[in-house]
Amino acid sequence: MASIIQNLFKSRQKRNYSIRESVMDKRKNLGNDYTNNMFRKSLSSYIVRNNRMNDFVVLIQKVLADLVGSVTYLKGFKSFTTKKDYKNFR
Repeated sequence: MASIIQNLFKSRQKRNYSIRESVMDKRKNLGNDYTNNMFRKSLSSYIVRNNRMNDFVVLIQKVLADLVGSVTYLKGFKSFTTKKDYKNFR
């Protein structure tokens, strides 16, 4: 049986153009990738043990990561000295 959330985040895949553009970059000190662990690390392991709650936490995690990512997007949007598609803000 297929999972309920199997293709739910298909639009979050990285585009080939953006991967090719940054494949030769050697960046240091990029920081923590919060998209997969920000909300989960703040919860008790007792909550994550339950399968239904774990699925719910995964869904909420994506939404919270989008909210934090939108702040980063606005930070780049107001900076007129950077390129339009620059993603590596701190």
